[in-house]
Amino acid sequence: MLEQLNNQLYDDLSHTELLFSVFYARYNNRTRSLTYANAGHNLPIVFRTNTHNHIELDAEGLIIGVMPSITFEERSIELSTGDVIIFYTDGFSESTNSKGILFGKERILSILRSNYNTTAEAIIDQCYMSVEKFSESSLLQDDISIIIMKIY
Repeated sequence: MLEQLNNQLYDDLSHTELLFSVFYARYNNRTRSLTYANAGHNLPIVFRTNTHNHIELDAEGLIIGVMPSITFEERSIELSTGDVIIFYTDGFSESTNSKGILFGKERILSILRSNYNTTAEAIIDQCYMSVEKFSESSLLQDDISIIIMKIY
């Protein structure tokens, strides 16, 4: 999918000097398998509620529009009941406070550890409230998109 997207958009993107990142995921509810590929995007985090450990979904791939022909690595992971996956843009993890400190991955993990047993909507609300409190403003420097996926 990402190879086709890059091939179709490369000429247009190279003329405008634009690039963009994409994380592609496909979930099979029957097998609980998540297949994914990455085009330079932030690494989603799988929080394993049974062990309270986390895994970052890493796969090799360049940003869309960098080169005319790119091969993207495709990986899979088996998910378990209770697992929580967070997909997010860099506006979330790279939000800064008045001292220039980044919100960062550790704060994201702290939110997951404290809220994994709530709803996906409640986790998203906590993410936005936490980053607003951290940055001391509801006017953030960059856009923030967050997707929470819970496995039942």
